[in-house]
Amino acid sequence: MVKVTENWSSALRGMKVGEILVFPVSSISVINTTISRLRLEMCLEGAEWKRIGEIDKKKGEFKVKRMS
Repeated sequence: MVKVTENWSSALRGMKVGEILVFPVSSISVINTTISRLRLEMCLEGAEWKRIGEIDKKKGEFKVKRMS
């Protein structure tokens, strides 16, 4: 799994189906907003992302998976 520390929108847009990326918990609200926007922009592709697992409070990170 790749840890993403910047360029969140580009990272989400470039994900392949089934790929998982790790983001810092400090970016969770930005990631949620970006995912909502990308769902609309990429609706013809049927793009979908989902946060998976629990937030790792020790490491301060969470995972997002490209579902479709």
